Amino acid sequence: MKVSEKVFIIDTMALGFQQTVACYVVKGRKTAIVDTGYASSSETVIKTLKQLGVEQLDYVIPTHVHLDHAGGVWRIAEQYPDAQVLAQEKAVKHLVDPSKLVASAIEFFGVETVRMFGEVKPIDEQRVFKAGDGETLSLGDVELTFIYTPGHAPHQMSVLVSDRTLITADAVPIIYPGKPFIIPTTPPPSFDYDLYLQSIRKLAKLDVEKFHTPHFGPTQAGEEYVDRLVRKVDEFIKTADRIVKAGGGVAQVAKAFERKLEQEAGQPLPPYALTAVKISSMGMFEYLRRTTS
Repeated sequence: MKVSEKVFIIDTMALGFQQTVACYVVKGRKTAIVDTGYASSSETVIKTLKQLGVEQLDYVIPTHVHLDHAGGVWRIAEQYPDAQVLAQEKAVKHLVDPSKLVASAIEFFGVETVRMFGEVKPIDEQRVFKAGDGETLSLGDVELTFIYTPGHAPHQMSVLVSDRTLITADAVPIIYPGKPFIIPTTPPPSFDYDLYLQSIRKLAKLDVEKFHTPHFGPTQAGEEYVDRLVRKVDEFIKTADRIVKAGGGVAQVAKAFERKLEQEAGQPLPPYALTAVKISSMGMFEYLRRTTS
């Protein structure tokens, strides 16, 4: 689906669910894909690239190396052997050697879940390049600017397209289409709330009409909208903090979030939203333990 003159969104059909994980294709005289989804989604992404007429892909740009964004980078790079991979400086080592990344995912999510994400293979280091904060990449008649947005992860960047399309990465919360709630993007192991706020505030100041998010698709943008998002996320943080200080664990945090969101939705949460709640709860719990101990 076309979201702007130069940008297309791909629904990766993550783990079989529609409209949960997106990646974006920017087509100028050269072509780039921003994020790839899970490795297990790679064939869907490749099929859609072909439908978009992408015979040559010049750049693969994971916004960060969490597996729902970069798990499929190796497979897309394999399919398009001339493509260069561009990533935030701290992400590069994990693309070249994903063993620590996969081990961390297994620690938090378990072997069976990570197996569903798909196999992650290393990428030849000669194909992987750093994309620094504020640096630009020309695709001929369209330009990308990389914006460092840590907090969700220390290796994350957002991408601003010169046609005023902003691909946010997980610097903004999850807002599923048609769902009346948000879920904070606060995963383990390195979520940092202060940096998270700085990053979303940075994006709020950009002259764009919409945020184009990975979970999922276009939303509003601007400082007033971000203020509303921040207030919502702050509510979650305060709830988690009360539970942690009372001696509660991550399960209690997740249950409190689930009840809150189900009340807002007026119905039980779908499985993919429950998974997101669990992941965000784990990240908040770890962050609060780390910063209040």
